[in-house]
Amino acid sequence: MATATQLMTAEEFLQLPDSPGAEQMELVRGVIAMTPPATAGHGHRARRVQREIEDFVLRHNLGVTSGEGGYRLARNPDTVRAPDAAWIAFDRLPGGKFPEDAYPDAAPNLAVEVVSAGDRDSDIAGKVADYLEAGSDRVWVVRSKQRSVTVHRTGGDSHTYRGSDVLSSDDAGFPVPGFTLTVSSLFD
Repeated sequence: MATATQLMTAEEFLQLPDSPGAEQMELVRGVIAMTPPATAGHGHRARRVQREIEDFVLRHNLGVTSGEGGYRLARNPDTVRAPDAAWIAFDRLPGGKFPEDAYPDAAPNLAVEVVSAGDRDSDIAGKVADYLEAGSDRVWVVRSKQRSVTVHRTGGDSHTYRGSDVLSSDDAGFPVPGFTLTVSSLFD
């Protein structure tokens, strides 16, 4: 006999007790999705990307940045995704700040996913689709093995950059010019 699965809300998800591995959980259409802990190399790469984005966002007062913080992307059933790095414009957040006790009900302007060795392509594609459907302007998929960054845009457009290719403000969804990031610098 099949039984109905009780779907979890973002508020219930937020109230789960702290436990080892909790930072590797996301809520996907009301169901908890677990992933193995990332490697130190993954964390290093994610932090490197976040630092580049954060420097530009702060210098131009564009919004706020996050790393591994959850965003509620959908309701009924709820989806909470936690990109490895992100930036979100002030006007997408009430009062221009992250809520202290809830997930923001907004998609980041840019969400960055750094692919780990155990990540499945279908799971990464699902994350990209969730961010774009929720209103993200850009989603970066950083692949260490391929030493590449694929930039996904709304409407299904995507482009993969490698080596000496340079990511620009347009690639990050920034409303001002001047951002440059050479792809190879992420893998040095």
